[in-house]
Order: sequence, then structure tokens, then C-alpha cells
Amino acid sequence: MGPEEIAATLEDWSPTFVGGDSDETARIPEKWRPIVLSAEAEDRRRTALSLWNRGFLDLLPEFAAVLDEHCVDVRVCIADNTPALVYVLETDDGEPVSWIGYDPGAFQEPDFWESFPEAVKVFLREVHAGFVSASRDAFGVARPVDMGTLAELAGFPDGVPGWEGESRISSTRLLQITTDGGLLKYCLSPDLAVGKVALVYEGDIDPKDFGTEIDDLLMSRFEEPS
Repeated sequence: MGPEEIAATLEDWSPTFVGGDSDETARIPEKWRPIVLSAEAEDRRRTALSLWNRGFLDLLPEFAAVLDEHCVDVRVCIADNTPALVYVLETDDGEPVSWIGYDPGAFQEPDFWESFPEAVKVFLREVHAGFVSASRDAFGVARPVDMGTLAELAGFPDGVPGWEGESRISSTRLLQITTDGGLLKYCLSPDLAVGKVALVYEGDIDPKDFGTEIDDLLMSRFEEPS
């Protein structure tokens, strides 16, 4: 696929693609340079996927298999003024769907860092400081800079009015790490065990297994990209 076709799968972004003769090459992480310089999609794909930590892939077995089997190209770009990789996957129906993976050099430690599974910490620090699709807060793990507590994101940093209750996790202690592109929010909290994620929908809080839920979320984007 050419840059224009790939850009069409990234409606929320205006990426600038980086080639070997680009003035932006100096900004690209050293370990991504072979992707910039390679003329073959398979070589770009293989190089990019080799950078992923095994622990993170093990959390997401279904998506890991899809990434391996359906990723047809990886391109280097500048998105949100940050180096990023665009992963282009092709569905069984031949429809392209893309994810943006941001430069780990842009990582900033988010709130409640101790609540993140270790494999996710490694991924954010070393592979991609955010991996999302459709929008900056959906279908993956958002950039830490785009994360916030439900209270902060709602504009009530001291707590969402009417939220608090004896058995509820405080809105100031639920860190939104991703969404389904709609009303379903995925949150980590120091009030949950590591390895759990709270699914929050219209105020209802449902703790679930982190890996299972994020895997299902990624798969939902792949299976229904439109």
C-alpha cells in the first residue's frame, strides 16, 4: 500500500511518512532506521514485530496471532509531532486497518504506574509509548500523556459529582488507559490487583482480567474496522 492509502486508514491523524531521504530521518529511533531504509514490506514488518516484548504478546494471544498473520506492512511516520510506526493489517475481507505505535523515547510515567502489569510497563517503555487505532484513546493502550483519571477527563479533578459510594472505586483512582471508541472505558487502579482492569460503562465498574479484555478489544477493532 502507498502512503496515501495508508493515511486513509488513519482519519484522526495527519501522518508525515518518513523515507530514507527525508529530513525527519534524524528524529527516528536508531532501532527503527532499518524500517525507514527497507524497500520491502515484508522486511519492514519483520523488523518491527521483532521489537515487541514476548511478555506483552503473551498477554494478547489472539491479537498476537493476527498481528503475525495479517500485518502486511509497517511504515515510519511523524504523528502528533512524535516518531511513530504505522502497522497496516488486512482483514479476512481484504479491508485495511491500522494502528499507530508511538516512539518509546516519548514515554512519560503515568499515574498509578504500580498498577500496570510488568509486561505492559516494558512495552510502553521499550516498544511503543502508546499503541492505538481509530483515535488516540482507543483499541490498544493509549500514550501515557493521553491517560488521565476519569475525574480529570470529565473535568472534575477532585472527583466526579455523585460518583463516590462505599463500594465504588473513586473516580480519582481510576486511570483510563483505553476505550472501545465509545462509552466503554478501560481503567487501572491501585484499588485493584495488578493484572486486573476495570471496565467502566456509564458509571458501572466491572473488574476483569487485563490480558483477556485488552486482547478482545484489539480483536474487535480488527474484526469490525469500519
